[in-house]
Amino acid sequence: MDNIKYIDAHCHLEDKKFNKDREEIINACKERNIEVVTSGVGIGGCKRALEIKRKYPDIHLTLGFHPHSVRADDKVVEEVYNIIKNNEKQIVAVGEIGLDIRDENLPRQKELFQRFISLSEELGKPIVVHGRGLERECYNIINNRVVSMFHCYSGDEKLAKELIENGHYISISTLICISPHHRDLVKNLDLENILVETDSPYLSPVRGEKNTPLNVIKVVEGIYNIKKEEGYTYEEIVKLIYKNSKRFFNI
Repeated sequence: MDNIKYIDAHCHLEDKKFNKDREEIINACKERNIEVVTSGVGIGGCKRALEIKRKYPDIHLTLGFHPHSVRADDKVVEEVYNIIKNNEKQIVAVGEIGLDIRDENLPRQKELFQRFISLSEELGKPIVVHGRGLERECYNIINNRVVSMFHCYSGDEKLAKELIENGHYISISTLICISPHHRDLVKNLDLENILVETDSPYLSPVRGEKNTPLNVIKVVEGIYNIKKEEGYTYEEIVKLIYKNSKRFFNI
């Protein structure tokens, strides 16, 4: 099974929840041929993620500004903007950035989203989109200016097809293990431009357990269990998703 390679397209290894077992998890990922894309957000998250990248050069990095931080003042936004700009050679994408229906002040969220999209255009990098509940609004703002991956995609099938037709990507998370909506999405979509992720330490497929990038294998297995009816082998699905990930991140 040496030719089996995975990529967790979105997780948060810099999260403090990994402070006690980060190295152990990174080594376990190497043993299982799992490449990891960790996503730092905000000042602290970006700095910690850069530190991980320095220590473990094989880890891929995205840096962004989360819509949860909509209340941050302009100085904080500016600092994150400059961290990303000054580390463009270290990153494979700008993100996560976007909109969240559970957060306040949508006009401000949109303004910040626009700002970081413009930065990604300037850097020639794709973006990783957080669009919970506002996937369509995110897509309208992106307007095909840059290539995007909608991380932990939970929108509807119609938009998913539209995104993929226009050269964008969607990422299926560990929610496939517990959510009928995510299983239906996979059932009704082609595997073209689909990536997989854990969003760890969040979205654990097992209640009460911390999620880790190792669970990206469970996502692939979940997709295989749905798609084998179409005649796919497990190896074909693994290779296709791996290739999609390499293409999106240009790695």
